[in-house]
Amino acid sequence: MPYLSWMEGDQPFRHAVVEEPCLLGRDPVACAVAQPALGTVSPIHAALSRSGGLWRVKVLESADGSALNGVPLHPSQGHPLQDGDELVLGTWRLTFTEGFPGLDGATFVERVGDLFDEMQAHPGQTFLPELKQLYSATEKLLGEADSDALERTLLEESLRLMAGDRGFFVVRLKQGGWRTTHRLGAAGKESGPSPAVLDYATREHTAILSNQPQADPRFEAAGHPEQRRGPLLCAPLAEEGGLVGALYLDRGAEDRPFSRLDLAMLQAYVRRGSLVLRQARLQRHALGQAEQQGELLRLRNELQRDTERRGERLAAMAASLRRIQGWVQELPEAAGAAIRFQLEHLSTLLEEGQRGACLDAAPVAGHPLLVAALQADLAKRWDALLALRHAKLRLPAPPQGAIWCRGGPLQQALDGLVEPVIMQLPQDSEASLRWDHERGLQVLRLGLPAGLRGPAPDDWTQRTLQEAGVRWRWADQTLDVFLPEGPEAMPEEPARPLLGLVSEDLDLLGLFQTVAEAGDLLLNRLELVPPPPPLPKYRFLVIDAKEARDPQGTIRAYRHHPSFATTPILVVRCTEDDTPQLIEAGATDWLAEGFRWEALYHRLRVLRGHTELRQRALAAERLESFRQMAGTLKHEINNPLAVISMQVEMLQRKYPEEAKLAKIGEMVDRIQTLVQVLQKIRETPTEGYADGSSILRLG
Repeated sequence: MPYLSWMEGDQPFRHAVVEEPCLLGRDPVACAVAQPALGTVSPIHAALSRSGGLWRVKVLESADGSALNGVPLHPSQGHPLQDGDELVLGTWRLTFTEGFPGLDGATFVERVGDLFDEMQAHPGQTFLPELKQLYSATEKLLGEADSDALERTLLEESLRLMAGDRGFFVVRLKQGGWRTTHRLGAAGKESGPSPAVLDYATREHTAILSNQPQADPRFEAAGHPEQRRGPLLCAPLAEEGGLVGALYLDRGAEDRPFSRLDLAMLQAYVRRGSLVLRQARLQRHALGQAEQQGELLRLRNELQRDTERRGERLAAMAASLRRIQGWVQELPEAAGAAIRFQLEHLSTLLEEGQRGACLDAAPVAGHPLLVAALQADLAKRWDALLALRHAKLRLPAPPQGAIWCRGGPLQQALDGLVEPVIMQLPQDSEASLRWDHERGLQVLRLGLPAGLRGPAPDDWTQRTLQEAGVRWRWADQTLDVFLPEGPEAMPEEPARPLLGLVSEDLDLLGLFQTVAEAGDLLLNRLELVPPPPPLPKYRFLVIDAKEARDPQGTIRAYRHHPSFATTPILVVRCTEDDTPQLIEAGATDWLAEGFRWEALYHRLRVLRGHTELRQRALAAERLESFRQMAGTLKHEINNPLAVISMQVEMLQRKYPEEAKLAKIGEMVDRIQTLVQVLQKIRETPTEGYADGSSILRLG
């Protein structure tokens, strides 16, 4: 980065020239570089801009007394600037430098040339041992393949080449700041590399040397936060797309300074290390992509084989079913009709399974179905079962209108819901069917005799009804089935459960995308700081410990967030030594570096099972508490209620004409009825709903 520098009395001033054009003059508001002292400097004297890779200065027409290296400047053209040029604007004398101005080249050094250029500056001196060491260090670096081992080897060899006392390998975080990944030598955890040095080296894109860090003018703005006074070297690691980190070495003794040759040696070695490190990361990325592609291909082949096997089994089942249908024709009328009805149901299920065996099968479009046609079809289907039970079904005149059939075997699914209830009908009993209308829904109400248990549909029936937009409810010996009249009354498709990922690693992102698709989850990337509530419910949250600057703080931040208070948190790419602190911070489980996607998928399934078990345990605990409360209330209410009932009865005998006593007696009877209901709480009568949930019924 180039600089403009000047003196005002004994005080030096330095201004870093940014990429954008800037104005020079006396006006501090209009000019980015201003010299407010009185003199012959105009308010806006000159302009500095970049053109053709060079910085150029152009004076304004009203400005005079301007020169570049003693040559007068003319306002008609821009004059190129080179390192060390002296620019005169009136009484203002500035120096243009490509790097930080005022460095002495020995105590404070940067922007050294190539290693061989620095060697040529010492004629007659041989550097064969240094070159051999550099060659050996580079060869050792090329022998590593893993990026983590490469980073450590790069630090070890740099520390050996430079004879440093301690060294740090640091990476630049995308959200700002630095994280030390490796430390060697006398590098205690209580002290680390100076952020001011790291920021300067990466901002200026240059390796730097400072033998007196406390007096280095380059760090004046940072207040000299260096913790050690010894000499230091720092070299940034550049990759395509920007800087990714830096290598930081220092010595504890001030009487052992580094030389320009040391800086050139470190710069040359770090450049080679950056290339090798980038190659290793690219290779790792390619291997990761190849592994994912291989896993996807394997899964696709397994799915294809499973589909073929399922089709073969279904075809064999269909052949056996046809033979049974031929044999059942000779059975008695009532039993034969019921069995034929069930065989037709099985045939429908087999046909649907065979259609589903085709991976490219298109979904069936929805269509309207008249209520009268649906009632006639259901009555015909249930007639054989009713005849088998010697029971009757009272049918009303069907109402006008239609329901919306989304597709699929809706009638067969309704059979799976109603048949278990019909099979409970006592001999010579009667059931009734009627229709109601509620806000875009046709409601089929099936009234049944007392004492029957509610329906418990199988998984296929439950799923088919949900896909058709049909809900049901069982209450007061009545089965209510809610059928949508049109597509606008269909319930919205439930969103897929969310899998949150806190990581910036593209390889890890691709891996989790594969796992999310395999688990029917929707992957959502999150930041290190959780977003403000409200948020949707996340099934899992995964935090990448390698990318997070403070994994424990990130876990605590999400665990204290109301939307993640009970969400299982899985920490990946962490070390075993860190796991106790991570679990204490709120993590549920962890996976170390190098895990495969099968292990990750299995771990998420285990976490889901643990979550469901915990929810069931909490529900059972709440139910048991409610039962205990019901028993306590029954005991506490019955005793005073018996006394009140006795006293009311005695008063009614003495004052039979008093109407208020009769009203009190009615209230006492009502309370006794509720107490009886509480007494039956331990039997757990429930009311079922279409989503599989149930509640306790108190009356």
